[in-house]
Amino acid sequence: MNPHPYERDFKGVWIPKEIWLSRELSLMEKVLFVEIHSLDNERGCFASNRHFADFFDVSERQIRTYLSQLKAKGFITLTVANHHERVIRTAGRYARVSEERRQQFAADYRKLVDNFSLRGAEGRKKTS
Repeated sequence: MNPHPYERDFKGVWIPKEIWLSRELSLMEKVLFVEIHSLDNERGCFASNRHFADFFDVSERQIRTYLSQLKAKGFITLTVANHHERVIRTAGRYARVSEERRQQFAADYRKLVDNFSLRGAEGRKKTS
């Protein structure tokens, strides 16, 4: 049996400074967030409460509590897809962004900078 049946973007354990130093999150919330983040791919994280409970050696009830707390604090979102699949995504600055969306953001940013530069040059008064 594969002990880690879910696909993940996992190269080791790295906890962002803001997460590690957060006084808002318990230690368990921090490591659960990192586990969710490593499993959150293009489609989201589909890991069950049972997976998390087995992985962290805690009860499913505890996992439900930690997930609720992470959601209430704005670190994750929970949605249901296809009437039965729960999807967990990291939220805020830690949210996964697809390469297509990244490229669109970059193009939009360049367009805004170009527009701002053009307007700024026209609007300036020439001083001698």
